[in-house]
Amino acid sequence: MRLKFAIVLSIPFLIGLSACDKGLSAISNNNTNCGDESSLQLIQSLLDDSTQSYVKRIASNEGVSTDSSALRASTSQITYSLEDVRTSKTDPNSTKVFCVAALSTNLDTETIDRANLVNEYYGISEVNEQAFQQDIDMDGNVINYSIEYSIQPTDDGKNIYGQLQNGSELIDFISTTVVSALQKNNVQAMKSQEQKDNAQRDIEKKQAMEAEALSIAEAEANASMEAAEELANITSEKAKAKATMDYKRNEFNELWSSASTEIRESLAEGQKEWVAERDEICINRAQESEVAWQEVVRMECISELLGDRYYQVKEYIDTYS
Repeated sequence: MRLKFAIVLSIPFLIGLSACDKGLSAISNNNTNCGDESSLQLIQSLLDDSTQSYVKRIASNEGVSTDSSALRASTSQITYSLEDVRTSKTDPNSTKVFCVAALSTNLDTETIDRANLVNEYYGISEVNEQAFQQDIDMDGNVINYSIEYSIQPTDDGKNIYGQLQNGSELIDFISTTVVSALQKNNVQAMKSQEQKDNAQRDIEKKQAMEAEALSIAEAEANASMEAAEELANITSEKAKAKATMDYKRNEFNELWSSASTEIRESLAEGQKEWVAERDEICINRAQESEVAWQEVVRMECISELLGDRYYQVKEYIDTYS
């Protein structure tokens, strides 16, 4: 949201005076003074209209949707007081006079609070800080300003024209503050929606985390079950492999014991070499398997080689002479 608009104030304002208006005597002589009540009313009306015009323009530029009654209600609370009026310049060849006055106005506390709430939402400085940054004299909610204007009666003395010579930054600041305040309800609605959206995201995030945790727990449970099943399978296979290996060893030992001493002595050296070779083969074969299955593979390997060795030795015994 942009909070600075530069619009040159040079807006002539016409006010009509009837025979019973104050200041008529001065105007009837084609003269008017800076401090005449009619002059001050004229400048105050010009300030009021300029403020309302600025508010409409800023609201339109910023896309702020607000009804005319809310706009008028906001600007109607702003009143301009002119004091210490003095003539700064006159022209002997013209009826126009240039004036300076001490202007004071105040922004009600509610308007400032509403504007500050909106500014905070958009990450913008508070109203008083903005006034300080823009060299606008603001104490609390009271604004003081040196306003310059010109006054000139018409040739027939029935009307006077007024023109502001400065004040664009003041009216811009006040109007911007008013427009910000008008957005309070919209900002609160957006904040409320954001809170709802954040709450919904938190719920969805929590649900996602719970679902993920459940999925992990299920996966861990399945993995644990699978691990238990595999362990039971390995244990069973290991028992079978050991039983087979023990059987083959007993079978071979019986065959070895049945041989004569002479035969056993002739086979002893070769048997030692075979045992060493068998162990090396079976260890290598086991290491190629998964760690959990290595002992099963080693025992199955021993059983297999013992079976082969049994028939080799039996044939040797049977043919020994």
